[in-house]
Amino acid sequence: MIRHEHWSVGEHPSLDVGVPVGTVEVRTGDAGAVHLSLESAVADDFELSAVGDHITVRHPSRWSLRGRSCRLVVTVPSGTDVTIDSASAEVRLAGSLGSVRVRTASGDIEIDASRRCEVTTASGDISCGTVDGDATITSISGDCSVRGVGGRMEATLTSGDLRVDHCAGDLAVVSTSGSARIGHCGGAEVSLRSLSGDVRVGLPSGIRVDADISTLSGKATLPPPAPTGQPLATDRRPVRLRLKTVSGDIRVERSS
Repeated sequence: MIRHEHWSVGEHPSLDVGVPVGTVEVRTGDAGAVHLSLESAVADDFELSAVGDHITVRHPSRWSLRGRSCRLVVTVPSGTDVTIDSASAEVRLAGSLGSVRVRTASGDIEIDASRRCEVTTASGDISCGTVDGDATITSISGDCSVRGVGGRMEATLTSGDLRVDHCAGDLAVVSTSGSARIGHCGGAEVSLRSLSGDVRVGLPSGIRVDADISTLSGKATLPPPAPTGQPLATDRRPVRLRLKTVSGDIRVERSS
């Protein structure tokens, strides 16, 4: 059974989705309108509502485990704030969105672009494109990759690798088991702690680093000194660097 809905919205819409199992896809479309397609054996039992510019999708709380899976596709204007809560769902957010918050127990999560991003999952891989502002990621089991963060990034991973291509702001990463690789970090506070896994971070040239680097079982590698006679870099700001591992190598590199 497929259910279709359409709402007219203003300049600052928001979408709040709470479904237990299935697939959730949100994509950007024309301004001023939200289109929804819901496929489920009991689609008519879902609670859909629109209060002002706030759209809500909820499954009936009286449901048993049987028949709860669904496929939800929602087209929203660019910049829409999106919140998704699910027990087990594949989540795909395509286009440029506003503040995004996703919480799942299991299922992979893909986010193209957002103004801010907060993701929490117990089991599933996370893939984020660009985040204009701050990003917060918590994962118990699953790998995480992020293309770019314009603000501060915080990540806590129990088991899984982390890769961040570019972080413009401060960085705080705690990993229990898994490697962390940061291609470039432009913040003034950079902290990475790993119980078991390698740590690799790229920093811009010319900065003044206050470093605290330690590993119990591993080796630490620092970039070589700049060539003699090379012009001094214009970026002479201080950076506090804290890198700690119990079992894993540490590598600091120059990044562009």
